[in-house]
Amino acid sequence: MGFRAGFVLSSTFFLYGVLFLCSVVDFPLIYHDWKPESADSAETFYLSFFRAPTAIHALLHGMVSLGLVGLLAKLHRWSEVAKYYDGGSLALFVSAICMYLGVVLPNVRLLSDPGNTVLLGRSSVITQRRMAADAIAKEAGLEPPELVDITSPLTPDERIQGLRVIAASNTIIMMLLAGVVLMQATEWYLAHLDAAAAEKERRRLMRELAASGGSTPGPSSSQAIAGETSSSKTTALESSTGAEKLKKRS
Repeated sequence: MGFRAGFVLSSTFFLYGVLFLCSVVDFPLIYHDWKPESADSAETFYLSFFRAPTAIHALLHGMVSLGLVGLLAKLHRWSEVAKYYDGGSLALFVSAICMYLGVVLPNVRLLSDPGNTVLLGRSSVITQRRMAADAIAKEAGLEPPELVDITSPLTPDERIQGLRVIAASNTIIMMLLAGVVLMQATEWYLAHLDAAAAEKERRRLMRELAASGGSTPGPSSSQAIAGETSSSKTTALESSTGAEKLKKRS
């Protein structure tokens, strides 16, 4: 496992730690019996996290960027395995980021400023109000209204629904990140199988080569050949020196 896979997994597990921390207030909202204290605890938690120092937000977004960099670096190889597994991991990771930016963050901003009509108009609260107005008009036998009130702040029921949307989105993000981990683990396992198969094939070829008598020279053979070469060079040098001495005497 290289540093690129380490970037991806470290980023994913860091985000898992944040999501597990959020699950302490998320699970009572959607998986347990309803209690008013659950909504108060969840709102306090998310608003304190939203109003945290900039260093906290920078750390979170930096770890997200680290995962993206790792996946893009792995996908840059564009091998057959990287194309499917790293490409799939990148799609899941980007989907988790879109879920955070498009659902979680707008709802937390709306909780921090319930009277902001701009945030209210971009949130899912408008859809809920439209559906409620249509239901009331249908019961009264009237035409559904064309416009929906966006000037009034969040009602208590809308606040609870927004918190539940955040909790459900966090659960979906956890599932998407689980897909990233599964893709990376499968890619590592396939690479391990390929390396084992290549090593097995190499050993088989070495056995066939040794059985046919065409084994390659080992280190001892190389040393013997080098010794014979050096001794032949020494003998030739001594012969030439002796010939020069005979010429001088004559």
